[in-house]
Amino acid sequence: MTTTSPPYRGARAGTAPRSSGSGSARPAEPVGRGGDLDTCRRALGRAAQGRGAAVVVRGEAGTGKSTLLGSVADRAAGSGWRVLRVSGRDTRARGAFGAFEPLADELLALAVGLPDLLRTALRRALAGDAAPDALSTYAALRQVLASAAQRGPVLLVVDDCHLLDTASARAVTFVTNRLPGTAVAVLAATADDVRDPFDGCEITEVSLTGLDQHRAGRLLTARHQDLAAVVRAAVISAAQGNPLALLSLSDALTPAQRDGGTPLPDPLPAGPLLDGRLGGLFRSLPLPTRDLLALLALTEAGMSTVDLTHAAERLGTGLDALDPAEKAGLVRGDRTVRFTRRFFRALAYSTASPAARRRAHTAWTNLGLARWASAGGGAHAARGTDGDASFDRFARAAAARGQWSAALRAWQRAADAGSDPAGRSRGYAAAATMALRCGRPGLAMALSRQAQGAREPALARTVSMVQASAGFDTAFTADTNRASLSAALTHGQVLGCDGRDWAAFQLALLGSLTHRPGPARQALDWLGAQPVPSAALRTAVLAHLDPVGRLHEIRSGLAEATGPLAAGVARSNARELTWLADAAWRIDDLALSEHLTATALRRGRPEDRTHLSHASALRVALMVAAGRWSEVRAVVPALLREAEREGLTRYGVSLKAQLLLAYAFQGRAEQAGELLADVRRWARAYDSPHHGQIASYAAYLLAESGAVTAGGGSHAPLPPGPVSDVMARHAYVDTVRAALARGRTALARAQAARASLHGLEGFSADMRLAVRHARALLAAHDGRDDTGQLFRAAAEAATAASRPFARGRLALDHGMWLKRQREMAGARSQLRFAHDLFTRLGAAPWQESARAELRAVGVRLPGPGSIAQADPGRPALTAHELRIVRMAARGLSNQEIADQLAISPRTVASHLYKVFPRLGISSRRELDRALQELGDHT
Repeated sequence: MTTTSPPYRGARAGTAPRSSGSGSARPAEPVGRGGDLDTCRRALGRAAQGRGAAVVVRGEAGTGKSTLLGSVADRAAGSGWRVLRVSGRDTRARGAFGAFEPLADELLALAVGLPDLLRTALRRALAGDAAPDALSTYAALRQVLASAAQRGPVLLVVDDCHLLDTASARAVTFVTNRLPGTAVAVLAATADDVRDPFDGCEITEVSLTGLDQHRAGRLLTARHQDLAAVVRAAVISAAQGNPLALLSLSDALTPAQRDGGTPLPDPLPAGPLLDGRLGGLFRSLPLPTRDLLALLALTEAGMSTVDLTHAAERLGTGLDALDPAEKAGLVRGDRTVRFTRRFFRALAYSTASPAARRRAHTAWTNLGLARWASAGGGAHAARGTDGDASFDRFARAAAARGQWSAALRAWQRAADAGSDPAGRSRGYAAAATMALRCGRPGLAMALSRQAQGAREPALARTVSMVQASAGFDTAFTADTNRASLSAALTHGQVLGCDGRDWAAFQLALLGSLTHRPGPARQALDWLGAQPVPSAALRTAVLAHLDPVGRLHEIRSGLAEATGPLAAGVARSNARELTWLADAAWRIDDLALSEHLTATALRRGRPEDRTHLSHASALRVALMVAAGRWSEVRAVVPALLREAEREGLTRYGVSLKAQLLLAYAFQGRAEQAGELLADVRRWARAYDSPHHGQIASYAAYLLAESGAVTAGGGSHAPLPPGPVSDVMARHAYVDTVRAALARGRTALARAQAARASLHGLEGFSADMRLAVRHARALLAAHDGRDDTGQLFRAAAEAATAASRPFARGRLALDHGMWLKRQREMAGARSQLRFAHDLFTRLGAAPWQESARAELRAVGVRLPGPGSIAQADPGRPALTAHELRIVRMAARGLSNQEIADQLAISPRTVASHLYKVFPRLGISSRRELDRALQELGDHT
């Protein structure tokens, strides 16, 4: 088998039909083709002025060439053009000039004024004369069009030019080369990379490619308004932007499949439109080739040549049987063989006979059983038989090896093929657990609905677990989710893969979202009743239940789990790493959380994606905390599209909330407005006070920056609650600041007293900074003599804190207080640090505040415009400073650096003191990250 393949040929260019039994009428204009339509219309405008014009539309089958031609022709006809339409489809059997035969009467009527020689040649050609006078016929056709154009512009539409008979093709070439000076336009469509009649002609070319996701979604919405988000995503992915495939694949689904009520078939059915255009190409292939294509269609990512060779032997053929499909451009690959277009999977499976499908299923299961026999119940399983029994054995063997995707397909097919209702329900339930493990809660929910109604206890427990866990991500409602997750945490056997540990984590997370300890306590009770409870999960649940009161236990759990991991002794799975990362996040150990999150995302296998959405949301929250707001703005839109494709509504709003915070920190009110309204609306509708607090804090920040935000509502600070709620802890200083600004001094003092009572200063380095900062603000408000000492204590805490925005706010407040005390040198130092840090972060409102304060103490800086144009992530360092910074980042002490550079330790300390503000950092441990942001990886 060769490893390269040309684009598939012989396929007829498709057009979206004007209507079908299950869809709406074709839109007046093709979706997403506005620019191409304008090109065609401009060409027609030139022809109407008597200059002639020709446009050729190229593209693969199904990209909408015929639809584009039809739209232009219809508009031209409505504007008074005479439109003549011919097509290359099924004309070769008519003989020479077969494409023009349907126009015989009209063309002969227009030829009345032609010389006898030309009129006779045209009549004989259109009558099917075996040996017409070709040149006279071409001249007659051209003269007919030119004469008709004297009474009004003429448009000749030629579809499927690559299928024209030779004589018709030459006639089109003759006419196209002689258009100047006439009011005649030729509009043609042809397939990509095939010989057509227009070689050497002066033409305008239009190349049609697939629609992007936005336009593909518009086309599907116009066709089927009831498509669920998950279904729309599956169709768009399979169609790869091909308009005909988009329409055909969606038309072929049942109403229940379109609204997500029942699971989608895998592969999707091709539908009559695709089958009508390309089905004949597949059916024309040799039977061994079709058998291998049916087998290949059972896998989404293709098959290795090794596996395909073994499977071909089981089908009684060899790998070379794929050569005809490769020559036709249907498949390609060297080590892995896959379809060149994803929707070819649907066509290969749909056009295969039932017997070929059975043979493919048997070969697929036998191949898997042979590979995983030792994990699936003994060597006898490798033999396999037809029917659902072999699927079930294959699924068990795949699940035992952690091959969740293969197990999902096998159990779903076992259920589809089964005749026993109870067995089908068990198969669908087991498949649903595999879908959960693959990170596809929408599919899991649809599969679980197929398993309803059985009385078997294990089946009932499985369905309850799947629907509770999937519903938490796809249909979040606090009270409903709490009841379903609590009910799912039962004891006893479940089918497929036991996902109750993840349901327990979701229940604890629900407690944090709703600010209620009950759900986390229930999860902890369930864990305590397990024979071997997960230490990582227990640590995560404790962090949701009481992060302040259980801090010692949480830290001990993290140390116990991450110690062996750091030493390379243990290899926790991705879910356990995600639980630990979540626990570290909730006790403000951001460095550990970032490390664990990155490891979880890296270690997770492509088909083991239960943890993926939570780990990804955690990574974005860590970016926000670290001030990497530009990265957040770059990363989140793609993650939101993924969330929409999978129907993960709760994950999507979590991403929106973090993006909202990034915008608020930077004072981007215009971008934040719609997000603020969305997060607030979601928090109120689905009872999530946590998201409500994020919205409130973002609104407060935007109001502080002087922005007028969309979304309405007041910009009051968050309610006191830093002990149990992570968002309230992050906003602790601003809560105190806002209370003082509004004259509510008692509330500010109560907040500070509560923080002291619960020992929040010892909770984390970030809370130490927050508590000391708040004390300094209270002292400054009261005019106390120890205010300076308290600010210095806060500045000392800032050296270990991990949130740069909090360090900047402290420096700004400290500098403003020093200015009021007439300590100008200290004020300039603090304000310059704050200004440079806010510049690096892109926090424009606070940067401008620091700039204004600097002007008040006699420091002149470049204007805001020049600062905005500078790259805040790349402050200038001299070569000498850079050498010192690199050495310090490697862990060398001031004395060691001084010895190597032959300077004094005091000089080293002075350089670092000057460099730290420019880098936007306050401690040596941040040097490595700062150098990476500079692009220096030494």
